[in-house]
Amino acid sequence: MPLITRIFIKTGMIYFVIALLLGIAQQTNAFMFPNITPLFWHALMLGWITQIIMGVSVWMFPGREKEESFQLQKWSWLAYGFLNVGLILRLLAEPFVNTSELLIWKYLLVISAITQFLGILCYVIELWPRVISKKQRRKQRKASR
Repeated sequence: MPLITRIFIKTGMIYFVIALLLGIAQQTNAFMFPNITPLFWHALMLGWITQIIMGVSVWMFPGREKEESFQLQKWSWLAYGFLNVGLILRLLAEPFVNTSELLIWKYLLVISAITQFLGILCYVIELWPRVISKKQRRKQRKASR
């Protein structure tokens, strides 16, 4: 299993625990702060489920070579970095965006959305060549000769 897959899955499990704790806090009213519901859903859907899907799909779809180097998986690494930077910024900014008058929280929220989008875009760029049919793959090999 490639290193990037293991990292996606382990990070996804961390976000699962965060989402679980946020969900428990939300239901018990033990730790209430503004905008806990969006934090819960982002940690659950983007942090856990999306990262598990990304990690497994990078592993399961055949790569360009049997053993892929870091250089050949650069888009996966960029996807991982952008997605997690965006999620962390979201977790930091979301509680304060409506309660603070400082504009920095709104800017951080916008930056988090952009970085999450860039992460998904990098993932698509990484996976797109992997999902072509065998017939298309043969045509590419013949054209490159």
